[in-house]
Amino acid sequence: MRIWAKIIDDGKIIKSCEINVVNYDFHIFEEYVREIAYALDIPTPIVLDKHIIDFTVYKSTRFLKEDFVESVSFEKLVLENVG
Repeated sequence: MRIWAKIIDDGKIIKSCEINVVNYDFHIFEEYVREIAYALDIPTPIVLDKHIIDFTVYKSTRFLKEDFVESVSFEKLVLENVG
C-alpha cells in the first residue's frame, strides 16, 4: 500500500510525497504520519482517533492547522491510500 501525502494551500498542492507501507496497521498510524512529516519537512500533527478511523474506513484523512501544535503556513495536510 502507498500513502500519498499532500500539503494544500489556497486549493493547490504545494508539496507532496509518497511512502510505501508493507503491512498497514492502524495501531502504528502515528508512525506513518511522523515519517510523512519528516519527508515533507513539516511539524508532526496531533493524530486523533478520527484521523485513524477516517483513513482506515474512507482511505483518506486530513489534518487542519488546528491539528498542529506549531504554526504552519498551509491550509491542510491530506493523506490518501493510493494502493
